[in-house]
Formats: sequence, C-alpha cells, structure tokens
Amino acid sequence: MSLCPRCQAAEEKIRVEHKGLNAQGELVWTIFHCSACEFTWRDSEPATSIDYEEREAFFRVDPKKPYPIIMPPAQYK
Repeated sequence: MSLCPRCQAAEEKIRVEHKGLNAQGELVWTIFHCSACEFTWRDSEPATSIDYEEREAFFRVDPKKPYPIIMPPAQYK
C-alpha cells in the first residue's frame, strides 16, 4: 500500500492495523489505517472503495480542509 485511497496521504501516514491469516497461516488480507484522514480499509475490498481513482469524488477528502459534512452522533435506543 503506497497511498491512502481516501486522501492520498503518503505511506508514512499509513499503518497496518491487522493481518488476516487463514488456517494455514497464509496472509489473506490486511487492514490499514491512515492517520491523516482516519480512514481504515481492508486491502480485499472492491476498487470502488480502495482505489482513489475509482472512488466517487464525494468520498475523497483533503485532510488539510475541514470536512464538509458533519454527521450527528448515533442515536441509541
């Protein structure tokens, strides 16, 4: 993984969160986290989620700018 699929942050802003292994101990997928935009993804997700060029522009962010949408807190019942 070289760039964040959400904000295009460089590799030094990305860390490995978890490596998923199968029963034989072989690496199946990896979860990454970007500290620039706080995006977390698994490398086995579809390109529309983890390829910057394939992602809808609405879901791309510039970590230097404030987020344009503020989500309200979840309502628990």
